[in-house]
Amino acid sequence: MIILLNRLEVRNLNKAYGATKAVNNLSFDMENGIYGLVGHNGAGKSTLIKILATLMKADSGTVSFNGELIKDYTVFRSLLGYMPQNQSLPAQMTVEHFLFYIASLKAIPNDLARLRIEDLLTRFNLETKKHHKLSSLSGGMKQRVLLAQAMLNDPAVLILDEPTAGLDPVERSNLRNVIMELSGDKIVLIATHIISDIEYIADKIMLLQKGNIIEFDTPDRLILKMRVFESTLSFEAYKRFAQEHKIINSIRIGDQVRIRHFSDDIEGVKVNPTIEDLYLYALS
Repeated sequence: MIILLNRLEVRNLNKAYGATKAVNNLSFDMENGIYGLVGHNGAGKSTLIKILATLMKADSGTVSFNGELIKDYTVFRSLLGYMPQNQSLPAQMTVEHFLFYIASLKAIPNDLARLRIEDLLTRFNLETKKHHKLSSLSGGMKQRVLLAQAMLNDPAVLILDEPTAGLDPVERSNLRNVIMELSGDKIVLIATHIISDIEYIADKIMLLQKGNIIEFDTPDRLILKMRVFESTLSFEAYKRFAQEHKIINSIRIGDQVRIRHFSDDIEGVKVNPTIEDLYLYALS
């Protein structure tokens, strides 16, 4: 099978709400693979997602796909799949009816829609649910349906906004595996605040803060930038240390506290850092 290389290029992208810069002169490139987009509330994730999903226009800057400047949203939308956050579903529709409805909105011919829906129902383990009303599905099943509708047009660019929101750990793991399997011939962008969703499947992670990119690299290279320690302190020493240093987490053990932290000011054991450590350090 021939896999086409896709390339999304963003140059000098800006978007402001009054005096607040939600997206501040962002420039980056993405090719086939999975990209994690993380940041606190207000970091600019939602604005960037909406611009890339053609739901909002930037104030300035450009977005190009495979060397062509995106001017005609209709053309680009035919290559785009979008899974919105907290999307309400029509309760009385069945799974199959809903997917045919979305296929019609995407102007997918009926015969092709039927083939793709059958394939997606199988791929996402929804075959036994296709005649069930959407209101009867679990949270994980609903998220699978939303991902399936984003995949109906076999998109080259797949944008997922908080895809595992509200799911239990098992459902999150299952959905992550499905997303990973989709990424071979696509650009997959996942906006999330759940670091474990992307730590092991993302090819690159982008950290946003106040509309600026503060990190954009592979997980391995990001982790190499970190020095993380564990120390055990008395409770009084812990309180003094916490006033001046960032603590990742702490565990009370009798009259002592074991802490995970970034400072080498006190005696501690160097430990392997994680992407969540980086997130807490860079965005704190």
